[in-house]
Amino acid sequence: MKLQDKMKRDWDRRASVDAHYWVAATQEADLDSYERSARHDTTALIEGLTPHLTALQSGEKGRSILDLGCGIGRMTSLLTPHFERVVGVDVSEVMIERARELHEAPSSADESPLSFYVNSGTELGAFEEGSFEVVCSYSVLAHLPSDVVEAYFSEVSRVLEQGGLFRYQFWVTPDADGAIHPSDDNSLNIHVYDEAHFLRLHSGAGLEVIDREEIDYLDPILNLRPVWVTARKVGAPSEALELLSREVSEELSEDELRMEYELMLYLSIKQLEREELPQAEVILQRATHLAPAWPEAYLQWVELRLQQDDLSGVTVLLEELLKHIPEHIQARLFLAQIAVASEELKDTRAQLNALTPLLLETPESLTEGEVEAFEEARQLYLGLLREAEALEAKQRQLEARKKKLGAKKSAKAKAKPKPKPKRRKS
Repeated sequence: MKLQDKMKRDWDRRASVDAHYWVAATQEADLDSYERSARHDTTALIEGLTPHLTALQSGEKGRSILDLGCGIGRMTSLLTPHFERVVGVDVSEVMIERARELHEAPSSADESPLSFYVNSGTELGAFEEGSFEVVCSYSVLAHLPSDVVEAYFSEVSRVLEQGGLFRYQFWVTPDADGAIHPSDDNSLNIHVYDEAHFLRLHSGAGLEVIDREEIDYLDPILNLRPVWVTARKVGAPSEALELLSREVSEELSEDELRMEYELMLYLSIKQLEREELPQAEVILQRATHLAPAWPEAYLQWVELRLQQDDLSGVTVLLEELLKHIPEHIQARLFLAQIAVASEELKDTRAQLNALTPLLLETPESLTEGEVEAFEEARQLYLGLLREAEALEAKQRQLEARKKKLGAKKSAKAKAKPKPKPKRRKS
């Protein structure tokens, strides 16, 4: 699979889940926070451009701006009061179609003040040299493979007019050892560039950094703040890059899959908190399809079904989970509890028999917290064993009673005198 095809497929899939969320994965994960973040980030974009753009300084509109990786136009549409011509591009056709619907933009309009286009994900071939006064990009470039970023820097320089501005969000570490680059086909996890690499990207593309400011957000994992960067085109790229085209795996890398999966689970949790049950169910269904051998989405979905008192739905979900993870203790314990409550002895015994080898001995590899959870599972298992034995005893008593009643009925039937035959009248 070509890298561009993978990027299109992955971002079309993400956009079809919830385009607003994937464009701006805010902590609240709702429409209000999406709109607030759009206004906040657009304000920061314009404030950073204003000192370097005469038109904005005088309260007039700039001539043209390109929003690279625009998604569904979160910031793009808000740029129309500041620029005569605003263009958004994105690799995802689903995103662009949604952007056109949301902002009532034509599918093709060179003279329109606002338009959206699908691009390949690695180049800007639809636009001629010097087409734009400004190019901007927010929360896009840092998620792309480094060779794609290099290609985009060259393309941004090409489509910028001489002296034009490039303002974008990025992650830069002053410590060379702090650089982070996920796998070379990962378009989701964050890349962190060291200072030397960061400067090479600009110099190689004929760009000069003229401003940089930290964004007021400290990433708890990276322990780093992203930056707004403003660069000016001062020359041409040092060498023409060939169209980036390389083969990559169709499968998501472990890091990319885990990130996408966990973001989907987070979205479903926020939806459950807002009691948006149908929306949460759709997200959880997508998550189980994305990673069928991971249990978290199934278990979250089980909680949703429990809220609806749907035990049959819970059973279906847990049985599906066990197809992929037969040794999942929690799922089997839950099914055993359902079977005991329903007095289904056969199903109870089937789950307990499967649990027996899993709970005989505590694995040595468990952490202290995991050992505690394992012991709780074992105690629940032992309690269910006792309940199963009581249920068996109850069923034996019922069977014995049935046999006794049957025997009595049979004895009564045998002891009952047979009626004498009636004589015929002659």
